Amino acid sequence: MTPSPTQAPRKTISDPEPLVVPPEYQANNLIELVARAVDTYPNNEAMRWKPTKTQRAEPGAEATDSGGWVHRTYREMWDWVTELSLGLRHLGLGDGDRFCIISRTRPEWVIADFAGLALGAVSCPIYPQSEAGQAAFVINNVGAKIVVVENAQQAAKIASVRAQCPTLEHVITIDAHGKFPDGTLTYDDVMARADTDPAERRVWRETFHAIEPDHLASVIHTSGTTANPKGVMITHGGLVYQYQAARQLIDLHPTDVFLSWLPLAHSFEKITGEVLPFAIGAAVAYAEPLIERLPANMVEVRPTVMAGVPRLFERVYGRVRSTIDTAPPLRQKIFNWAIGLGAKRYANHLAGRKDSPWLAAQVKLADALVYKKVRERTGGRVRYFVSGAAPLSREVGEFFYALGMLVLEGYGMTEASPLISVTRPADIVFGTVGQPAPGTQVKIDEFTGEVCSRGPGTMVGYINEPEETAKAVDAEGWLHTGDVGELDEAGRLRITDRLKNIIVLANGKNVSPGPMEAALSTSRLIGQAVILGDNQPYTGVLIAPDFDELGRWAAGNGLAEMPPEQLVEERSVQRLYDGEVKRLLDGFAIFERPRRVALLPRLLSEEEGELTPTLKTKLRVVQAKWADKISYLFDEKGGGSD
Repeated sequence: MTPSPTQAPRKTISDPEPLVVPPEYQANNLIELVARAVDTYPNNEAMRWKPTKTQRAEPGAEATDSGGWVHRTYREMWDWVTELSLGLRHLGLGDGDRFCIISRTRPEWVIADFAGLALGAVSCPIYPQSEAGQAAFVINNVGAKIVVVENAQQAAKIASVRAQCPTLEHVITIDAHGKFPDGTLTYDDVMARADTDPAERRVWRETFHAIEPDHLASVIHTSGTTANPKGVMITHGGLVYQYQAARQLIDLHPTDVFLSWLPLAHSFEKITGEVLPFAIGAAVAYAEPLIERLPANMVEVRPTVMAGVPRLFERVYGRVRSTIDTAPPLRQKIFNWAIGLGAKRYANHLAGRKDSPWLAAQVKLADALVYKKVRERTGGRVRYFVSGAAPLSREVGEFFYALGMLVLEGYGMTEASPLISVTRPADIVFGTVGQPAPGTQVKIDEFTGEVCSRGPGTMVGYINEPEETAKAVDAEGWLHTGDVGELDEAGRLRITDRLKNIIVLANGKNVSPGPMEAALSTSRLIGQAVILGDNQPYTGVLIAPDFDELGRWAAGNGLAEMPPEQLVEERSVQRLYDGEVKRLLDGFAIFERPRRVALLPRLLSEEEGELTPTLKTKLRVVQAKWADKISYLFDEKGGGSD
């Protein structure tokens, strides 16, 4: 079939954008990039955090504001890295050795990472929520010599499996408070072993300068649904490429302040919360451990760049919409007018038109009345939000655009180190994840629609798994992502779903649950949604309500103070959610839409094993834990909305 003159043929392979690397962006390894930032910006703020009761403020890092935040400059950070690295060398950690870090995101995590990498050792993070057996698997899979733990609880976890880990020689704790197994070392113990001989320190510096791009930097284990995840081998060159590609696409500055809260054990946060900021001389503030404190931390830190998963942006959107929906009519009218102006600006952006003087004048007024007040909830200075790890709803992206906050949506996977594509600030089209990163090429498999990528960030392979490596990266160097997508006429990538998530109904029709789940996520009443239906005659949806919003609705409908497990069984509540699902999914094909809705009595959680650390649903776990709810969805004799 020949395309019409007005319809460009759909691309199946992207046109590669050259990677242009100025001399100041060139480096052989990650530690060279950091050392250069230290030499260039020694007095810039590098790290900021609030010490907990068990976390003392390190020497030279004094609290300089009334909020209790501790600050450390690049020179002070580098001194910390140097002493710990030299101490680790004394313990026997050297070139090619493996070390693990099992801790939440905090400054000491980065210090340990840099200290080990500077010796040519390989960083192998473990998620702090991992069970003892999972931690032992990672330690043994990489043959780790040293494990850095956060506290006594994590030390006890490692002690319980230490007899199963023959390569493990030392356990080092970040927090020194509490009862620890015999032989546990503290950071102070390790730094006290650092060699003070200037000649030895010169040798140490020469060591990291000699690390080549193809030297293994990290083994990051994927957070999948199986008991034994695969260890992705990433090189220093792959990490440096992430920095170089990002600098070509996005204007980042040494004056930027990043707020870090996602797990550094994940490749997304490793790049956005470690590689990028410390390579450019920017500051990183570390959020407090309780996720409930994140909104307050944003106001206190006033970040200019922040990475997040879609759920963060969906919650901000939902909270704002909820506040407006209960506001006086005049306030609602003003807000909706202001958001409407944003929609007009976005339409002009898509069409390549300038805003008219009249629209610009109205936007200025709307900024004073509406936009600025909402932005203040995020600290008021955000230039870029970066969303990754899952698809972002188009409605949520357009909402933030209207408020004057750009959400750059990135796409990638650990096996690509992880960047494959990202939206450019000047070319944002919500519903796409932008064009492939410079130096990276994308193609769409003509038979399956699978997205494949090839570029400098592609992994070396899975450690100890050559057969799995061969399945993931073919002979031509194409990484098979497992995602289904398409390229538009401008070469922007649109991800439609995961290959393994595609639902095949009993009648043979294929359904992509991802777009419908994204649409449902925009409801302030819905906390999480999981669409099911493989081999069934129709689809159904599990919904975990947003219990704060449902509680407010219940209070106004005669159901106040009812516990969640009882509330979700109420017929009026079920009718409420049936109607919400029908409203939000009205634009989808009839055969795609869920016929029945089952309400869960609580949110899915990482602690229960139902979510990954980046809040993706572990479908197998959910299917096992909520089998009774799923049975209801597909019980032909049961009730429900048909």
